[in-house]
Amino acid sequence: MHVLITAAGKRTEHWTALFAALCDRPEVTLTVLAADVSAPTHRALDRLARQRPNLRYHLVPHLLGEDRTGHMASVLFRPGTGRLLGGQRPDVVHVIGEAAYLTTWQAIRMRQRYWAGTPITLYAAQNIVMRFPVPFPRLERQAYDTVDHAFPITPAALGVLRAKGYRGAATIVPLGVDTALFRPRASPRPSSERFTVGFVGRLEPHKGVRDLLRAVDLLDCDLLAVGGGSLRPEIERLADSRPGRVRLHGWTDHADLPRLLSRMDVLVLPSIEVIQRNLVRWIGIPLREQFGRVLVEAMACGVPVVGSDVGEIPYVIGTAGLTYPAGDVLALTDRLARLRDNRDFAQRLATQGVSRATTEFSWTGTADSMCRVWRQLTGGASPEPASTGAGGAVGRHEPAGGAVGHHDPAGGAVGHHDPAGAPAGTSGRSVPDAQKARTS
Repeated sequence: MHVLITAAGKRTEHWTALFAALCDRPEVTLTVLAADVSAPTHRALDRLARQRPNLRYHLVPHLLGEDRTGHMASVLFRPGTGRLLGGQRPDVVHVIGEAAYLTTWQAIRMRQRYWAGTPITLYAAQNIVMRFPVPFPRLERQAYDTVDHAFPITPAALGVLRAKGYRGAATIVPLGVDTALFRPRASPRPSSERFTVGFVGRLEPHKGVRDLLRAVDLLDCDLLAVGGGSLRPEIERLADSRPGRVRLHGWTDHADLPRLLSRMDVLVLPSIEVIQRNLVRWIGIPLREQFGRVLVEAMACGVPVVGSDVGEIPYVIGTAGLTYPAGDVLALTDRLARLRDNRDFAQRLATQGVSRATTEFSWTGTADSMCRVWRQLTGGASPEPASTGAGGAVGRHEPAGGAVGHHDPAGGAVGHHDPAGAPAGTSGRSVPDAQKARTS
C-alpha cells in the first residue's frame, strides 16, 4: 500500500515518529511531501529515509510561509509539486493539515489532477469553531465535501468537524509518543536533589510561561526550561538572578528530549487562552491547547505532569496527573508543592502516566488505526476491532453521519454503529445537530 502524506509548517518534527511506525509495516510504502519545515524535521526525515528503504521524502519549495504570515494555513507548495512522484500513483493520500489550509486545497487538487479516484484522508486538531476570512471558508467546505475519512485527534476535534458541517466518516486517532525512545528513567531521581520543575515548548505568553515563573519563585524550586521564543530574555534574567537554580536549554532534536525530561521532577504545561491576530488583524483566532503532546512524552518517561484546564490538556492528562484553573498561580503552586512534599504520591502519578502513555497514545497504535481505515478505503478488509496489546492506541470510529462507536482494549466492539453499515467515506443519510467544541 503506497501512502502519500503531505505536511507543512515548522512544528512537524514529531510526525517523523508516526512515519517510522508506518514504515515498520512491510506492506506500507511511504512518500512524504513536506514544505516550510524546521531544521530538526529535515534532519529527522533524512535520518529516517536512510534507515527505512520503504520511505522517501521531498522537501518542496514553498510560497508565502509561516514566517511571513504567522500561521501554517498560509503555506503554499510550489506549483507542479504533484509531478515529483514521477507517475507513481499512491493508493491513499493523507493530508496533515486542517481543512482550511492552502496545502490541503493543493493536495486535493493534486489528487484530482494526477490520481483521480484515490482515497484521501485528513488530519484534524481544531478544538474551537473558528470562522476564517475569504477564501478559507470555501476551501474548508471543499475539503469536507471531498475527504473520504477524517482523523480527528480528540473528541473535541471531532465535535468541531461536525459543527462545521463535515458528514463523512471519522476515527479519533490521538497524537502519539515513540515508546521506544521515551521510556521511564532507570531509577528515580534522588530525593537529595533539589526539586526541579520542567517546561518544554514555545516560550510565549499563551503558554503560561509567566505564571510558571511566578510559581517557581513562590515555591523556591529549580526550573529547567527547554525551548525558545519571545519570553526567553525574561528567563535569562531570572537565571542571572538565581545562578544554578534556573537553567534554559534551547530547542533540541527530539531524540535528545528524553535525557532532558529525566532531569525533571515534574513537567508543567501552564497554557492560557489568548486571541491571535496574525493572519488578518481584524479577525481574532483563539489559541487553546489542542493536545499538549509533551505531556504524553513526559508521562511515557515516568515524569509526573501538571497542566492547566485549557483546551485538551485535561483530556490528555486524564487521571494520570494534576490540573488547575488556568492563570491561577496559587493553584499551580499548590499542585507543585503536593508533588514535592509527597514523593509516594508523585511516584503513583508517574506509574499511572507511563501506563496511560503506552496504552492510549503510542504512535504504533495510531498507525494501526490509520492503516485499518486505509485498507478499507482501498478495498481491503474492513477495519478490525482496535487492539491495544502492548502499547497500542485505541481508535474510536464514527461512521459517516452516524453515532460514535469505539473499541475496548479487549478488542470487543462497544458503542453504537450505523445500522446500515455505511462504509468509510460515504455520506450519512441523517444529519445530526451541530455539536459545539468542548471548551473544558
